[in-house]
Amino acid sequence: MPPLLRAAAPMGLALAAAALVLVTALQLLPARVVVVHLRDGATGLAASRSDLLLVASSVLVGLVLAYLVTAAALAWTPARHLLVPHPEHWKAPANRPELRLRLARWAARAFAAAVWCVVALVVLALAGQGDGPLAAWWLPLLVSGAYLLVVLGGAAWAFGVGFAVPAAPPRAAPVARPTPGAGAASGLAATPARPAPAPRAAPAATAGKPAPGAARTPRPGSATAPRTPSPAPGRRPATRRGAGGDPDGKGPPRPYQPRPTRGGPSRG
Repeated sequence: MPPLLRAAAPMGLALAAAALVLVTALQLLPARVVVVHLRDGATGLAASRSDLLLVASSVLVGLVLAYLVTAAALAWTPARHLLVPHPEHWKAPANRPELRLRLARWAARAFAAAVWCVVALVVLALAGQGDGPLAAWWLPLLVSGAYLLVVLGGAAWAFGVGFAVPAAPPRAAPVARPTPGAGAASGLAATPARPAPAPRAAPAATAGKPAPGAARTPRPGSATAPRTPSPAPGRRPATRRGAGGDPDGKGPPRPYQPRPTRGGPSRG
């Protein structure tokens, strides 16, 4: 069923009940119907059965025509000419279909309430003939007052709650995306440590070569070889003498030779 026809369901139900009541009243009402009762129980206003049913039918037809005109106006009038609460929300292009649907629903309810009021008055006229308890003078006033309260309360409810701006759905919390560095760090932390691979044996061709990290002995004359400080000019380089007077310590020891004296006798 289309949404607009579903919105008109209250009006359709009220008209079906009105048709049933009119057919029943046509069969059960007397030729002379008391319409208004006085406080002392006397008859205030009476009419023929056909007049009563004609007036009731005319009112119902007028309500149906007014409802059709109202529904057409609400469906075809440009949205900028509609008076609704919170127009900045309901007159937005995305919310206009929902706006027209709510207007059609509340219009159908308002006219359905008027139809139910006419039905209730016809039922009172049907049940109030004679001297029964339903022939009280205040019952029609009670029905009319209840109808006014329903219309006023329904209008206040429709414009206060029926067209309230719906609350926005809660937004889901944004999921924090890990940065590349954080993801790598977490991945490294979560990955168990692997044992270091065992060193492979050096091949035969490279067995004689020193290891890359081993200390190399500098060659003489190279840029990295330590330099020996040269002796000062005018001085002979000091040599270490071996035991026994041999400078280089390779030959036999020399015999003792006395040191020559200058201008004096030799010491024995």
